[in-house]
Amino acid sequence: MPTLRITVDWLDRAYHGAEWPPSPLRLYQAMTAGYAVHRHGDSAFEPAMRHLESLPVPTIHTPEVEERSPVKSAVPNNDGERVLDLFARGNRTGAHKKARKTLTTRVRHSFSLNGMVTYEWEATTETARYLAALEAIAMSVSAVGQGIDVAVARAELVERPTPVKGVRYSPSSTGRRKLNVPYPGALDVLDERHRQFRSRIGVHGVAGVPEPVHQQSGYQSELDLPPIRYEAFALMDLEERPLAFEGTRTMDVAIMVRHAVGDAARHAGLASEAVFELTGHRCSRRIRVQPLPNVGHGHADGRIRRVMLTAPKSVAEENWFDVMSRLSWANLIPEGQHEPIGMLAPVVGNDPILSKYCGEATVWTTATPVVLPGHDSRRGRSRPERIVGRLLRHAHIPETMVNGVTMEPAARLRGSDTPTRYRRPDHLSKYPCRHMSVRWTSPVTGPVVLGAGIGYGLGLFVPVDDRRWNANLRQAFDNGSDEGATEIGPTAAHHDTQGSG
Repeated sequence: MPTLRITVDWLDRAYHGAEWPPSPLRLYQAMTAGYAVHRHGDSAFEPAMRHLESLPVPTIHTPEVEERSPVKSAVPNNDGERVLDLFARGNRTGAHKKARKTLTTRVRHSFSLNGMVTYEWEATTETARYLAALEAIAMSVSAVGQGIDVAVARAELVERPTPVKGVRYSPSSTGRRKLNVPYPGALDVLDERHRQFRSRIGVHGVAGVPEPVHQQSGYQSELDLPPIRYEAFALMDLEERPLAFEGTRTMDVAIMVRHAVGDAARHAGLASEAVFELTGHRCSRRIRVQPLPNVGHGHADGRIRRVMLTAPKSVAEENWFDVMSRLSWANLIPEGQHEPIGMLAPVVGNDPILSKYCGEATVWTTATPVVLPGHDSRRGRSRPERIVGRLLRHAHIPETMVNGVTMEPAARLRGSDTPTRYRRPDHLSKYPCRHMSVRWTSPVTGPVVLGAGIGYGLGLFVPVDDRRWNANLRQAFDNGSDEGATEIGPTAAHHDTQGSG
């Protein structure tokens, strides 16, 4: 089948966007901006871009890439008119203080790559009619990403496409990577935002122009963790006010939400066997509940105000949607009681807590401790590499994806607590429970959950800065009080897995 192929080549081999791979919508925006500058008024532009946004979500092929350390920079926040107003009123002290606050710290991510990125759309019978216009639009691209990401693009229609070298990212409903994609009406949305941006300066100051919410698609590659679906809900009391629980009560929250899942499945008319599986009585087909504690930053209090529900591919698509569509405003009933104490409210928009747990990083550390699937010692001899191999096998994660694991005697994140304070069911109470950090061979996208306690809110990871992880690791081995920390390298874990069968 013919394929519309657009390749992008960055001249300095660097890309400064927040996501990898660069989203298809980012390319679409670059094509729109470049053509508007170089060929404004061409009547062939709009029909061609309308056709592109109507095509199915494209496949992406990328070269080898290395994530660079984030760079912080100061960016003006458009408060200059307030400084001038204070000067005009004679308040020089206030004006100087305000001037010092007109710079906002911005974190810039970047990637170093050694080749081109290729986008492939499944062409239709009409694509050839717009090919000349699409070729001209691609040639007008000057940057993809930020302004410093100078790039050239080329479009072509390939009748019999040959495989493209590199990493393939395929559209997937259960893919962990969520990328913005072109969609019908995207050109109108971009035009409206451009119009608002041009008219943002008025007699009353400068008006903000928020970024519109675009359509997204999941993507999956061979470098990603196993695919997973997820949905998030906020905890509310009966007066629709935020409801919070102590971070160590993950099991209590999970039980309430799991009860709500069972009610939703029964109200959807699902068979009793399906309800039995979805509520956790068959591990491979259950909907897992993960309370999301507020951890890992300067103001973290560790409390739980949101929950995330996840499901592997083995959960039927129709069962997942039937349950999720009925969980909004479902009652939360504590274990052993009959009256509700709260409700589940849908999380709308870009929630900062959820975004953190679903972020992308090379190093992840535990927000809640991991219940290890067995003991890591024999005849008094500790064998942590053996238990790590078993932990990865249970999660269906190849050992080659892991570059190192650190078992830690205490939580590294503000808001997390010691493992002994987290409630566990009786059948898991005798298993080891540890905080740990994992370094992956390449950046992985969350959510990341490991261990035997994932049905009870345990084993939840959060991304951390690579440099911070290295500092913590050095401290763990240099500080005598942290002598319980253990580093496990990839070779040991891989060798043990091969030998244990």
